[in-house]
Amino acid sequence: MNSAKHSNMTSLYTKLRNMVFQDPIMAAIATGKLSWADAQTAQDEAQYQHFVTHGEGAEIMSHFREAMKNETRDVQWEEKVQTYEVPIESIKTRSAPIQVQQVTTTVHFNPNQIKTLVARNLPRDVTSDELRAIFEKHGPIRDAYLPKNLEKNSPYFGTIKGFALLKFMSHTDSTRAFLAEQGQLSLRGKMITIEFAKEDR
Repeated sequence: MNSAKHSNMTSLYTKLRNMVFQDPIMAAIATGKLSWADAQTAQDEAQYQHFVTHGEGAEIMSHFREAMKNETRDVQWEEKVQTYEVPIESIKTRSAPIQVQQVTTTVHFNPNQIKTLVARNLPRDVTSDELRAIFEKHGPIRDAYLPKNLEKNSPYFGTIKGFALLKFMSHTDSTRAFLAEQGQLSLRGKMITIEFAKEDR
């Protein structure tokens, strides 16, 4: 259908629709408040027949029949729906239907699939067995390494440096341990920080 014919059809449809909704009975049928069986009487039928055979009604129906005869396959009746965005500042002061789009965010806590966690701020008397007991509930640990201070002049010589490397058998287990213990683990009054190692040992 070319643009001129489409424009004529749209104009015709608009006229018919406006006429329908000017009639209270037709408006009630369109909105579901009244059924066709209840609405149509012999008098209504006579008035309708008079309308489609005389004056403006006859002219409109003639155009409509001609258009339908020539363009039946291409005619698509549709309503144009406009969507309005409601500014966020007006939500509290205006009653309006608001469409909310649900956004799902996926956070990758361990994108490099690192199996080793670093536990920092540890008490200097902590043992590997103690750390295993805490972390093995999240999965089997391959190695618990606590580097020691080997600087002979240091007052902390022979004690751990305050951090440990805990290598799990699986990156899934290391991720589970990180999510469970980060910000939650405390040993002897010290809050332990947990992070992923830059690479597996």
